[in-house]
Amino acid sequence: MMREPVGQDEYGSANPFDPDDLSTLNAMGPGVASNDFEKYAVAVIIVFGALIIGGLMAASLALGHRNGFLYALGGASAAWISGNALLLDRPRIYALFVGVAAVMLIASTVTLVI
Repeated sequence: MMREPVGQDEYGSANPFDPDDLSTLNAMGPGVASNDFEKYAVAVIIVFGALIIGGLMAASLALGHRNGFLYALGGASAAWISGNALLLDRPRIYALFVGVAAVMLIASTVTLVI
């Protein structure tokens, strides 16, 4: 395992109290000798999740299904809350709101199909 340069933590951030270290910030680049696939996986999940939820909302508006739009809006809100729960390290609340979002988005899809 590589040691971090003096003045940098494990994420490559410079110490804000030592301006001399700013010139060597990420001198070797991010992710050297490490696996950064998790960051890209999370980005893909977020982008495509937003596209799906936004698409459901747009389709519901275009077809005039108010209930489908409200279900999609509720699913988007639950997904947003679950993201905050994950940041606050609350895995049970995260799982609960992911489940709520999934159920509401399925309900939105059902209202569009029926």
